[in-house]
Amino acid sequence: MNDDERFAQAFYEDLEGGRLGLLSVVAKVVFDLSGYFYAGSLIRKAHLRPSDRMLEVGCGTASMLIRAHGFRNSASKYYGVDISYTMLDRARHNIRRQGLGGSIFIAASPASSLPFKDESFSVVLFAFVIKHLSDETFVSALKEAHRVLMPGGRLVMWEFLPSSMGWANRYVYSVTRAVRLRDRGEVVSLLENTSFSCPKPFTILAPWMPTRTFAVVATKRAAK
Repeated sequence: MNDDERFAQAFYEDLEGGRLGLLSVVAKVVFDLSGYFYAGSLIRKAHLRPSDRMLEVGCGTASMLIRAHGFRNSASKYYGVDISYTMLDRARHNIRRQGLGGSIFIAASPASSLPFKDESFSVVLFAFVIKHLSDETFVSALKEAHRVLMPGGRLVMWEFLPSSMGWANRYVYSVTRAVRLRDRGEVVSLLENTSFSCPKPFTILAPWMPTRTFAVVATKRAAK
């Protein structure tokens, strides 16, 4: 695990452990509702099929995995990884409560070193993860996502965009402990440089104005 990932791990342990006051309270509600409200847009843009095997990197409390699995009435197994043990404890509770213990599996792992075999998944999802990654770690995470994706598999990413208003950026950095906010062009360029093709940006409406978000789906480029 890299230093930026350790920093994010400490933040989410404090956040989920209730040690950040009101921010911890608000975050718990947001994490629980995020999968319910936003999973549909991500699922449609990822062209998720019942037969797809999906991995969510930074799965948090597993709300997105649970919603996606039910949305597509999937017969496949879904997987999630996160660096926060406290978040994963609540994810396990949520998965058991939905009766999905035999369908959704989670583990502790950083984005830069995934514990899966090559070509294990048809979809990999990053939702609000990459702001915590330095450029070096982000490239490592993209290479790992490429490695575990099947040929033609889809990578789906969703994250905050930098704002032209300095105070809005300061707000995002302060509340989320972000390391780096990247614009659309930078993300698309990094995807293309790590053997992903046809990056297609799309929009997900979120109630965080004036902060803006950016989403993109890209395909694992076939080997020449």
